[in-house]
Amino acid sequence: MNNKKVIVSVVAVVAVAAAAIGIAASNKKAPTPVTSVTSTGSGQTTTTTSDTTATSTTTTPVADKNNVAYKDGTYTATGSYQSPGGPDKVGVTVTLKNDIITSASVTPMPGDRESAHYQSLFASGYQAVVVGKDISTLHLDAVSGSSLTPIGFNDAIAQIKAQAKA
Repeated sequence: MNNKKVIVSVVAVVAVAAAAIGIAASNKKAPTPVTSVTSTGSGQTTTTTSDTTATSTTTTPVADKNNVAYKDGTYTATGSYQSPGGPDKVGVTVTLKNDIITSASVTPMPGDRESAHYQSLFASGYQAVVVGKDISTLHLDAVSGSSLTPIGFNDAIAQIKAQAKA
C-alpha cells in the first residue's frame, strides 16, 4: 500500500514537470536581433548586431562619405574554404554605395550534401548582418548555425574589396 502512494506521487510530479516544460516551450519566441552602437572619441562607431543565429561586428569611421575607400557598383567574387568534406566555395555579389553594402546575394557551391545544408542555413540568415554595413570592416563569424560558410563569404568580400578599391 505504501509503495502505491510513492509511485502515484512520483507519477504526479513527473506529469506536472512535463506540463511546465511544454508550456515553457510553447511560449518561446523567435530571437530578436540586438544591435548596440558605441561611439568612441577616435571618430569611429562600433556596431554589434547579434541574435541566437548570427553575430556581426563592424567598426565604421565617422567621416565625410565623400572620402570613400571603395567605388560604388556591383561586384562578384567566389570565396573558398575548407570543410570536413573537402574544399567548398560560395559565390557572393554585393552592391556598394559610399562603402555601404546596399544589397547582397550568395550562390551556394557546396562540395557535398552536408556542405549544401550549411550553405543553405547561411543563405537564409546572412543578409540581416550584411546589408547596410560598411564593407571595409565587415567580418562574419557564424550565421544561422553555419560557421565555415562565413569563411568563404569573408574570402569573397576580401576579393571584392580589392576589385572596388577607389
